[in-house]
Amino acid sequence: MLSALAERRDLNRESPLADRLAPDATPGGYRVRAIWQTLQGEGAFAGYPAVFVRFAGCNLWSGDEAHRRRDHARLGAACALFCDTDFRKAGSVRIGPDALAAHVRQVADAGRLDDSPGPRLAVLTGGEPLLQADALLVTTLRAEGFAVAVETNGTVALADAFGPDPAHWPDWVACSPKLPESHLNIEAMDELKLVVPAYTPDAYPTLAARVRPQRLGGREVFYRWLQPEDGPRLAEARRVAVALAEAHPSWRVSVQTHKVLGVD
Repeated sequence: MLSALAERRDLNRESPLADRLAPDATPGGYRVRAIWQTLQGEGAFAGYPAVFVRFAGCNLWSGDEAHRRRDHARLGAACALFCDTDFRKAGSVRIGPDALAAHVRQVADAGRLDDSPGPRLAVLTGGEPLLQADALLVTTLRAEGFAVAVETNGTVALADAFGPDPAHWPDWVACSPKLPESHLNIEAMDELKLVVPAYTPDAYPTLAARVRPQRLGGREVFYRWLQPEDGPRLAEARRVAVALAEAHPSWRVSVQTHKVLGVD
């Protein structure tokens, strides 16, 4: 039991994939920085165990501290000023779809204390995962028994990333926009998250209308979230989130559960 717990602790930690996985022999492949098991910390699946796949690279910020203000000035994306995610290419590996899906399954099943399977939700995140993720990866992960979720900034159309057939799109799409509506190409999403105070509902009426309704107890539910920005403005961001939720009843405040719990 102790060895299983030790293995699970190792794979529950976000760390550069190059630290424990050799580059895949498949030509090309996806550039992936980390694969680890954790709890989904935000949105409709908050608290749910999942395997995260962090793709390297983003189209709004280089990921280097020295480029924060440069990229913010160049694109106008406020996320470059506060993003705390490490999606740089350093520490990443190129890995083909079969090897990636096999590693996701290994991470999911590592450290089990009984015969039950590990979590069967794979979350594709970044950076911006839609710069790389495609229908082949979705199909391959599904063949391993995983539902596929994606976290995107909305700049890349789902049809451009996964093809025109929605059957090949991820099972769950979470969008957190960082540019004005006029710069967003995503066709639909299952949940929409605005990081406040930089982004507010008044600026995204068209995008909010693209949130697909979910069924709960015979009623339609729309997952539209107001997420307080973490960091030095957290206290202010919390106050703004509450005020915006009171002013916009169709929106709800989201809390970063993984940070409250102290997990990656």
